[in-house]
Amino acid sequence: MLRDRRKAKGSLEAGEGQNTLNEDDASARTQFTYGDVLRIIGGILLLGLLTGRLITGSVTWNLWRGSISPANLTEPSVYWTGQDLPRAFSMDQLQEFNGSRADLPLLLAIQGQVFDVSRKSGMYGPRGPYNRLVGTDCSKAFSYGMWSMQGFRKPCSDDLSGLSDEALQRVFDWVKFFQDRYPHIGYVIDSRFPQSRSEA
Repeated sequence: MLRDRRKAKGSLEAGEGQNTLNEDDASARTQFTYGDVLRIIGGILLLGLLTGRLITGSVTWNLWRGSISPANLTEPSVYWTGQDLPRAFSMDQLQEFNGSRADLPLLLAIQGQVFDVSRKSGMYGPRGPYNRLVGTDCSKAFSYGMWSMQGFRKPCSDDLSGLSDEALQRVFDWVKFFQDRYPHIGYVIDSRFPQSRSEA
């Protein structure tokens, strides 16, 4: 490259092919073609779609699902139409809603309260990172800190005995999280939390 510049400079000084090499060289480095612009726009759109999929579970950022108000988030899905809610589940019945059957919603229980988390099937479905939390009451897993992986290493349990006040508060915070974002479907009848029935 350096030799080419010296040759070009020498030829200009000699008066041969005065502006041809410099104009071509300068335009090759500074001009964008329409193809370049389309590739940049396409890359930005693709990044936006992927980000939407990660954040909202939809590449369209849920724009065509109607309003995503808190009332809509906690509205039971069509599956529950005509059923008396809140519904009582045994642990065996709850196990049926673990994502192994595509025709059934995904149910997560925490502190004996059952929520339909089907809206986030990418997170709670069979291939989702939180699939082990559905179809059972894994309350104890929610007692660990946000970045702690201990809750995933230990077996699922609804037993919160012996937990510190701080750990119990984390569980209560998660219950509030699910109450605000997912439809409350019922309660677990053989739960350690009898108060969940009276709250339903």
